[in-house]
Amino acid sequence: MQDNYKIFIGTSVHRWNDNRIFHKEAVSLAKKFNVELHAPADFDKKNINGVKIFGLPTWEEETDRKLIRKQLWLRLKNNDSDIFIFHDPELIWIGIKASIVLKLKVVYDIHENTIQSIIRKKWLSPIAKLIAIIGYSFLQQISKLFFDHYLLAEDSYKNFMKKNSTVVYNYPLKVDYDHQRIKEFDLVYLGDITEDRGALIMVKILSILKRKHSKINLALIGKVPQILKNDLANAIVEYRLKNNIKLFGYMNYYEAMQIVCKSKVGLCLLKPIKNYIDSYPTKLFDYLQVGVPCVCSNFPLYQKLLDKCDSGISVDPLDIEGIATVIHCLLDDSNKYNNLSKNGIIALNKDYNWSSQENKLFNLVQSF
Repeated sequence: MQDNYKIFIGTSVHRWNDNRIFHKEAVSLAKKFNVELHAPADFDKKNINGVKIFGLPTWEEETDRKLIRKQLWLRLKNNDSDIFIFHDPELIWIGIKASIVLKLKVVYDIHENTIQSIIRKKWLSPIAKLIAIIGYSFLQQISKLFFDHYLLAEDSYKNFMKKNSTVVYNYPLKVDYDHQRIKEFDLVYLGDITEDRGALIMVKILSILKRKHSKINLALIGKVPQILKNDLANAIVEYRLKNNIKLFGYMNYYEAMQIVCKSKVGLCLLKPIKNYIDSYPTKLFDYLQVGVPCVCSNFPLYQKLLDKCDSGISVDPLDIEGIATVIHCLLDDSNKYNNLSKNGIIALNKDYNWSSQENKLFNLVQSF
């Protein structure tokens, strides 16, 4: 064990200011160790909160990332780090090389169920999906021979990473947001805006609510993929919701949370897809910390959280009329609304915040 470890954190997919990678993991580790973060950015070098950030090229298409991976490997090879922590399945091979060639301690932080993500890629043919799944599964098994540890964002990932792993939940940082400010939006959604995450369902729900509340509005915060842009725009026009929906696009986390603070109810209406059913969306905890009651899919995992916190209401994510009724009742019942809001803040401060996870990182590094 030593206290002067130098840690190289790398990602080819996520931008440098990713909430888990930079704001939580890197900043926490920098409190005790020498930390470098190499990630796509629009700058060459910065030092923020004790983390030395080195920019990699940003990307638009997945094919652009081949160059990023090459640069990442060259930097790692010419670095004097002791530990390599990476975050993307496409970097597994670099992780293996880092272990064999560079003799580094290697840690893979797994954020999602990659196989389920491959299955959901609609633009891949069945053959391409099969090849990708076989290739990933093979690399994942081989990695167990070389990687020193795995960080898992969800309990369910223990099903395929039982040994040498630690669950580090993606709970939010404790930040003193002004959650009592005047509410500008009735509803808010935070995160990637896709069909599987309920984008078109939310539009239809809003159209129903508009029958009784003509000025009801919805804030959508997140990136809309090209494949959905036309369908989303057409749905907004079809249901005459141009003045009821505001698309903010991608925002950094802290800017996004300012919008959430100004909203009454948070939506998390993910469709019943295995990857969603088995993992917590971080937006549930983001809503908690600013006292925004949530209306979310009635998956057992989500229901378990609501049963403990009493901070929201679960619904069948495919029952559009039923969801509209629940939201209408919640917005009209100030006593219930205020109780759910208060309960969320209490739960966040007591159990569901990043400070409860930070020591897991310290203990891992100090165990090497």
